[in-house]
Order: sequence, then C-alpha cells, then structure tokens
Amino acid sequence: MKILVVDDDIMLLKSLHHSLSGIGHNVHTAQDGLKGLDIYNRETDFDLIISDIMMPDISGFTLLNTVRDVKNKFVPVILISALDKANEISSALDMNAEDIFTKPIDIEKLIAKIQLMEEGKNYK
Repeated sequence: MKILVVDDDIMLLKSLHHSLSGIGHNVHTAQDGLKGLDIYNRETDFDLIISDIMMPDISGFTLLNTVRDVKNKFVPVILISALDKANEISSALDMNAEDIFTKPIDIEKLIAKIQLMEEGKNYK
C-alpha cells in the first residue's frame, strides 16, 4: 500500500514511517500540510493518507478537502489529533475521513485498521 503520512511532529513522522514501511508499505512523509499536498500532487496515486489535524499553514481538515477536490479518485484519509474532542471527531467523520486517532497513537490499532482497509473491509 502506498501511504502518505503528514505531521509536523518529526518523532511521530519517523515512528510511523519506520512502523509502516517495516511491514511492507511504501511510505512517503511530509512535515506539514503544504508539503504533503505538494507530494500528493506530484506522486502517483496514494492508497491512503494519514494526516495530523493541527499543523502550520494548512490543517488536516483543509488537506482532506483539497485532496478530495484534486483528483477524481477517492483516497481514504485517517486523521490524527492531539485533542480528544467530540466535535473534532464528529467533524472528521462528517468530512468522510476513514477514521480519527488521538495522540499518542496506538501503532498496533493503526496497523490493524490499515490491514482491514487492505482487505477491503472498511473502505467508504
């Protein structure tokens, strides 16, 4: 699976890259939403985007909306938030995010979610 991970937390970015590439995924990373959008526009199709919500320049919500408008292909997006707010979770799901994970991220649960998506059991 080709995955784009976007987060301004360098340690989390490296951790996700290491964990996901370690189980065979082709992982690209970006340290902010603008760089993530640039990579998304330049690269061939991604199968999944994992993005933090609160970032400098553009938020994960803006990234999600822009990605939906850029190409004619639905790309699942999992959002990450440091805040565990019901309204933020509701907004993410209303925007057709595949899921939302709160920090600190449980890598095993994230991997399980991705595996379900690979099996086609949870695509929207």
